Amino acid sequence: MLGRWFIRVFLIFVPLSLLSVFFLFIHTTVEKERSSVGTLEEERGPQVELEFWNTWVHNEPWQEIIFERMKSFEKVHPEIKLHMDAIPHDEYKIKVKAAAAGRELPDLLVVWPGAEMRPLVAGRSLSPIDEIVGNYKDKLIPANKLMDYAVGGKQYAIPTVVSFTSIIYYDKALLMNKGYTHFPETYGEMKQLLTLLRNDGKIPIALGNKAKWVLQSCYLSTIGSRYTGDEFLSEAIRGERRFTDPEFVSALRVIEELNKMGAFNENMNSLDNNQQDDLFIEGKSAMVIDGSWALPKISLQFQGQLGLAAFPAVSGGNGSTTSLSGVTGQGIAINADLSPAKKAAALQFIQYINNEITYKKLLQSQMLVPANIPVPRYVDPVFKEMFELTSRGIAPVYDAVLPSDLIDTMNKLLQDMTTRKGFGPEQVAQALQSKMDEIRKGQFDSIKSVNNPNVAKKEEAP
Repeated sequence: MLGRWFIRVFLIFVPLSLLSVFFLFIHTTVEKERSSVGTLEEERGPQVELEFWNTWVHNEPWQEIIFERMKSFEKVHPEIKLHMDAIPHDEYKIKVKAAAAGRELPDLLVVWPGAEMRPLVAGRSLSPIDEIVGNYKDKLIPANKLMDYAVGGKQYAIPTVVSFTSIIYYDKALLMNKGYTHFPETYGEMKQLLTLLRNDGKIPIALGNKAKWVLQSCYLSTIGSRYTGDEFLSEAIRGERRFTDPEFVSALRVIEELNKMGAFNENMNSLDNNQQDDLFIEGKSAMVIDGSWALPKISLQFQGQLGLAAFPAVSGGNGSTTSLSGVTGQGIAINADLSPAKKAAALQFIQYINNEITYKKLLQSQMLVPANIPVPRYVDPVFKEMFELTSRGIAPVYDAVLPSDLIDTMNKLLQDMTTRKGFGPEQVAQALQSKMDEIRKGQFDSIKSVNNPNVAKKEEAP
């Protein structure tokens, strides 16, 4: 009887004991995992969130590459969370200016060099990134291509692409049908072609200048260089040359001539630069003048019939006959007001995006890059043609060199020249020079007040 009772107790007690040991093991293991995760999180620190503004709204092939790299970055760095806000280009520039004025810029933002970035630097809205420049300078990227994003000896962004702003994209088959085996080599011959196209009912050149910058950046930057040479802009800023000089007026006259001869679509000031490309892609125009950034989108629609050209030589010009206006672009800058933890995360992001892997992928997508990377062997022949076309010299882009206030005035005046009767090149040139004189006087007065102790004391007085 006692033996049976003992066996029953044994059969009940032992399984319960084993079960208790099992649950104790599970509890201990879970606690260890929690402790391990906790230690890992302590090593990584709390998650950092970064707000990132850019203009990548069209999902173009090169933008998809950047998006892919951003997703990869978040996998490698789970402690950093990106919040991207893609804003249309023209709206973006207005939003950035307003945000900078109220010190409400995002943690990261895409910036353009020159006139677009300098006011942000002057307003102390951007943080220098000198601590990472050594990873690029004369290693992955030549020093002269980093300079576009340097102000006062400090670096504020790393260029992602190289943008040539004035490429003529044309329909080879259409020109062949008109008797042209290649694009005209002189401006006079080009006008003859444009007249022939217009008389046949075809829009010669698709133009979308709604945002006003296209005539300045894609047209005048290269046309101006043909007439004035590349030193004109810096000399005009110093007061050594003037916008009323005959050479610059001649460049303005080209735009007036193109408009008056009906080279553009009538709704040119109602379309943006993406819509102008669509006109060309849809076969409604014979050509379009846009930046190198448009190649991936445009080339998809042409089966070996896309031609590329630079603006042809002009009569009496003092500049190169082959160079194209160009500048590095799509640099990512950092808000000056970030905490040390956020800035460290932002620098990690920039170095992940601007690295050899990204640049190689961009080249494969037909985007020109600032890095020392050879063109892949297997790329679309039209991209090789672009590479060759853009290697014949680089001219300054107006809005990357001139003061932003002057560029705003220039953009408006160029649009006015296409809409206002009796408002021609001479009036535009005089208005530009007056604005330049005003800007230079303001800079002189500012320097004078700083150097004059009496003025300084007066300003400090209550």
